[in-house]
Amino acid sequence: MYSEEFQEQIARLKTDKISGSEEIVRRAVLLIKNEIHLNPARFGKIIDLSEMLRKVIDIKKEMSALRNVLIYFMDFFQHGVAVEDLADRVIEKMDEQRNHLIDKLIPIISQCKNIVTMSRSSTIFSALKKLSETQDSDKLPELTIFESRPALEGKKLALEVVNLGYKVNYLVDAAVGRAVKTLNPDLVLIGADTIFPNGNVVNKIGCHALAIFAFQDKVPFYVTSTTLKLLLKSIPFTIQSYPSTEVWAKDKPKEVKVYNPYFEIIPANLITGFITEYGFSTNIPDVRLVLEKEYIREMYE
Repeated sequence: MYSEEFQEQIARLKTDKISGSEEIVRRAVLLIKNEIHLNPARFGKIIDLSEMLRKVIDIKKEMSALRNVLIYFMDFFQHGVAVEDLADRVIEKMDEQRNHLIDKLIPIISQCKNIVTMSRSSTIFSALKKLSETQDSDKLPELTIFESRPALEGKKLALEVVNLGYKVNYLVDAAVGRAVKTLNPDLVLIGADTIFPNGNVVNKIGCHALAIFAFQDKVPFYVTSTTLKLLLKSIPFTIQSYPSTEVWAKDKPKEVKVYNPYFEIIPANLITGFITEYGFSTNIPDVRLVLEKEYIREMYE
């Protein structure tokens, strides 16, 4: 049995509709850290640690980052890192990856006059923030942002970047085609919740349509993410429908069935390239974590 706080926070993370995948992962790591510190001796065996990590995977099964970050936990554990220090080592690794990615991303976005994005990638926001600290506001790229229904994380991003000095075009999600065709973007840039081994990407609903219009109008469509989001092998992916009340809360006729998916798959053939902590690649990142232990393989079962 785990602490009441652990179980409550797990439930909260499951219902988080706005935070990006990396933000959720970081909160999950802190949750693991706090649970371990309550009784470190309880996690002296790898099976005890893996059981808790599996509960964390269940927070968002569609997020590869949760699976991969837990592999980091297991790997550090096997290499003799004290159980009390595991979370700190994992965060250090994530920080290193993210900082390298932002350093690779800034030279690309700094050359743009107009960037289109969907949803709210914490990595993209961090890069935009860092760029705003070194560049005059009149030289910053104009941003085209969609509301990202139903949680409106695009609105949150718009408010954040305006405070950094950016000019923003803000549109409803259905206007993706119009925006790509008429606003002359230099590129479309999105984050990723999952990158499959074949290069397909899972991200916020609406990104597939955005990719199609970008492809038709020959606008580069880039996915930026650390390799933490890269699946080590293919696993089944099911598009889930979330609470209908987020779309239609009052006076909905019983004959109306609301479908409210948060995520969808963007096919690899629509993606121009990937920007990771290793730089730019026109194919899926070549980096793979080495699965040397059976317990790591089992994380994908």
